[in-house]
Amino acid sequence: MKIMYCFLILCFLMACSNEEASGPASESDIFDSITNKNTGNKIGYLLDSSAFYADSVIRKYIRETLNTRDGEKFTYAIHKAPLNPDKKIDAIISVNRLAYAKQTAIESGHVAQAEKLAYMGPFNLFIFYDGGSNSFSIPVPVPSSPLLPLEISFANISSNQHKDLVVDFRIRNSSYKEVYFLFNNKPSKVFQWKNFDGLNTPNSEAYSFSFNPGNGPVRDILVYNAKIEAPKDEIDPFIFKPKIIKSQDLRKRFFYVPAQGKYFSTKDDPEG
Repeated sequence: MKIMYCFLILCFLMACSNEEASGPASESDIFDSITNKNTGNKIGYLLDSSAFYADSVIRKYIRETLNTRDGEKFTYAIHKAPLNPDKKIDAIISVNRLAYAKQTAIESGHVAQAEKLAYMGPFNLFIFYDGGSNSFSIPVPVPSSPLLPLEISFANISSNQHKDLVVDFRIRNSSYKEVYFLFNNKPSKVFQWKNFDGLNTPNSEAYSFSFNPGNGPVRDILVYNAKIEAPKDEIDPFIFKPKIIKSQDLRKRFFYVPAQGKYFSTKDDPEG
């Protein structure tokens, strides 16, 4: 599964290589380009602005950083939470580029193959908005199926004083969970595991999660075996959201290793 996953990502990244890259820009450089032209000063706290103005700023930022084509349609959603110690309200902006994924498949001449893979590729992403500095992070791609947008949630994992980011996404008839911590106000993935796999097949599997106190200040992540409730009607396994039946059958316990900046289980080698 890992090999196939990496191969699919590579294929779709190559398919997108015909896009001209404008080169990486720093968060402050890009934010400076969307200032209030009347005053020459940076805008106030973006999330307190009018819906129309916030939308115009966010869309401009997305288009500039992703170098989108003229007229490309995409959707985004804003998810607010305090995500760092400054106690300001921050946000995660999730972006879905399904229209671009379909257009890329058409232009490559591989529509049938793309449909079979649920348009797998770098077409879902998120942006961290820091309420304290009123700035955006560089977009973080989450290779997945854009038939469904990213599911964004928050939990107290690294601290009780602020939230951490939890991202759920789909790959064909499976679903994955990722946890991100902020390092110098930049999101970094520290954990990944399946939510479920093999949906609508005899070999389906599912898991549930809890964040429990461990030996250090960062909570451990416990993974439990679970089951998928059998759908009552015919479903599309690429977009159907099944009900997960939880259990107390512990599958793995992951602990955070600060020196490595990620989670490991007792059977993992932190040096690997």
